[in-house]
Amino acid sequence: MKRLTILYTLPVLASLCFSALVQSEPAVSLLEKQQTLAGTPVQLNENRITHLVFIEIWASYAGSGPEAFVASLPESFQKRTDRIWVQPEINVTRAQLLEFQGYYPQVAPIVLDRGRHLLTGFGLWQTPAHVLIEKGKVVFSGSNEALLDYLEPGRKTAEAKAQTWDALQPPTAAASTPVKAKPYVVPHVGDTAPLFQRQTMSDQPVSLAALLQQGQAQQPVSLVFLDALCPMPHFPDCEQKITQWQQRVAKDSARRWVGVISGYYIDASIASAFAEKFGLTAPLIFDTDNSVFTQYGIHATPYQVDVGRDGRIVYRGDRLH
Repeated sequence: MKRLTILYTLPVLASLCFSALVQSEPAVSLLEKQQTLAGTPVQLNENRITHLVFIEIWASYAGSGPEAFVASLPESFQKRTDRIWVQPEINVTRAQLLEFQGYYPQVAPIVLDRGRHLLTGFGLWQTPAHVLIEKGKVVFSGSNEALLDYLEPGRKTAEAKAQTWDALQPPTAAASTPVKAKPYVVPHVGDTAPLFQRQTMSDQPVSLAALLQQGQAQQPVSLVFLDALCPMPHFPDCEQKITQWQQRVAKDSARRWVGVISGYYIDASIASAFAEKFGLTAPLIFDTDNSVFTQYGIHATPYQVDVGRDGRIVYRGDRLH
């Protein structure tokens, strides 16, 4: 029975792969109707390979994006390729994408895939992913690992032989490799919390240093990052989380609470209406230029960062507590 299952599964998988490539052909036409973030129409060169790289900018910010992988692809492939980066419209805005390009200028040109039509049109369901187009036809679609296998079919055998050879060699001093500075730094648990000094929405000065020093017990500080566009499809359960947070603020006086409202796509009046709707009583910063969001590397809301009495981050995450 097991053998029959295998014999049946292989043709099915093959037919699915073929179907995905055929199904993706209309997506090529859709791609040619797109514009890059800079407003330039997408044009495919019939004499070169078009390499689409589907990314998720939050993964890039966290250091797990495909940028380094793409840069390491064989030079022979790079020379005959035109690359287009694609960000599916999942929990990201055009303004956030523009900000991302400021940190990652090498990720260009980039297309915002509105409605995720390109992602699904090419039969993809996750990122990072790659699509290769030659003469208007899709010749490859898959993951990082699959792309390497496609470009270098014998690489795994060669790698296995190299690892065997290395194991037989005497140890040598490791060559020093220059490490490039990360263009974007996210403070993690244990790091010193970035200092800020702003005005609250009630026009009162507020700073992290002052918050940590106020009160005889030097209370810890909890920053809660918010988006006044809640509720939105890409902010699941945000209303419930914010309501629960306000209840926590009313009961928990053991720490100092501060809310930080994103300034993207809204003005102060919308931020005020948002605060009134949820009855928020904690001091609120309207982060007009999103500088506090950037300092703390925040790209999801609601999101909480706890700062201990020593000024170091003791928690960061989407669980409000």
